Amino acid sequence: MTYDLISPLTIGYKLYGITDYLWLLIPIGIIFYLLLFVFRMYLNLNIEDFKADIPRFFEITVIAVFLIYAVLFMFKITYISRLFIGYFAVYSFLSLILADYAGRKLVKSLKRSGYSMRNVVLVNGDPAGRVIGMNLKESIESQEYLGIRLIKEMEKGDLADLDDFVLNNMVDEVIFNVKSDEVEDIRDISLLLEEKGITVKIISNFIPFKYSKIAFEKIGGYPVISFYTAPEDEIRLFIKRLTDIFGSIIAMIIFFIPAVITAILIKLTSKGHVLYKSKRVGKNGRLFTFYKFRTMYVGSDELRAVLIEKYSKDGIEIKLKDDPRITMIGRFSRKTSMDEIPQLYNVLRGDMSLVGPRPPMPDEVKKYSIRQRRRISMKPGITCLWQVSGRSRLSFDDRVKLDLEYIDNWSLKLDFVILLKTVPAVLFTKGAL
Repeated sequence: MTYDLISPLTIGYKLYGITDYLWLLIPIGIIFYLLLFVFRMYLNLNIEDFKADIPRFFEITVIAVFLIYAVLFMFKITYISRLFIGYFAVYSFLSLILADYAGRKLVKSLKRSGYSMRNVVLVNGDPAGRVIGMNLKESIESQEYLGIRLIKEMEKGDLADLDDFVLNNMVDEVIFNVKSDEVEDIRDISLLLEEKGITVKIISNFIPFKYSKIAFEKIGGYPVISFYTAPEDEIRLFIKRLTDIFGSIIAMIIFFIPAVITAILIKLTSKGHVLYKSKRVGKNGRLFTFYKFRTMYVGSDELRAVLIEKYSKDGIEIKLKDDPRITMIGRFSRKTSMDEIPQLYNVLRGDMSLVGPRPPMPDEVKKYSIRQRRRISMKPGITCLWQVSGRSRLSFDDRVKLDLEYIDNWSLKLDFVILLKTVPAVLFTKGAL
């Protein structure tokens, strides 16, 4: 009896021979190669950022497991057990962490021994134009183990000497630490360095953005620096969209019977249409038709402005514990989030996502402050960070704060975590009114 209890926990229990799994190395190798490329894990070798990469490896492992399941389903492979996939996920995650750490240590050792070093010249502009709060020279020197060696520092007024120095020394790149009105002064020398095949870098401290991330691209052949706050990674957003499509279809199948029952109860217990439709504000002000099961009596929208003026603390929205406009069935469907089921159609259409800030009404957006308006810079969702952090108990400012936190820290892993946390939040009606 003891053996029967322990043996399922033993590695290799009820697994086939290794030869039966060898063919999986091909799709697994392709999947992990593409995911590591998509997540740009090759870009940063800084040993100090090792811990920051661990959550990304978890994200990669989770996505890889889902993709492997998709491959098995596509080819109707049934002998690969869930136990094997479980072992694979754990070992893959640990192997990624170990390989990453060992790789960083190896590169650090090679760089310090002089392998593949890049010789850098730093050109400083006027003191007022230099990087604020940061000594660039010290920053470069502290990262010598990444293969960057500062061989000379000079002022912008000595540009005439830069050409001679480059001709007589091994220089790989020149970094200009100048302010915006000094860029024209370095134009000619930058073009000359380009002709010599030397990399030119310019510190982009022209506009002191607080939240923006930076990307470089070309538009019509012109180099462009992009500053953005909402996610712009097209590949990750494409994966998010695929998740929305497949997730909404699966959810529609799972909740089809509860949706039918809810619709019948709404029709039998109160007058009006089963579905409630209204205009909502999507990404960056795009309007779309929003669907949900009706939870209020017909004509309740006309009372909204009066109730906001009478009861709302912020003048933007209203959340009443005993709202007289809500029907008996509506109160239940709100607590259980059954009223949100029709929004799966919005997700399938692309108006919304499974995870994202909740879509506001146009009259609410008109009252937003500049800071609050940033919450519509991302596609709205059915569930969000504040939905799993208190729901209706939170103030409007707290919800905006959590929405902006979600936008600034968005990742596929964060979406996955929010979806997992949504289940107990809905089942136990945490924070629902």
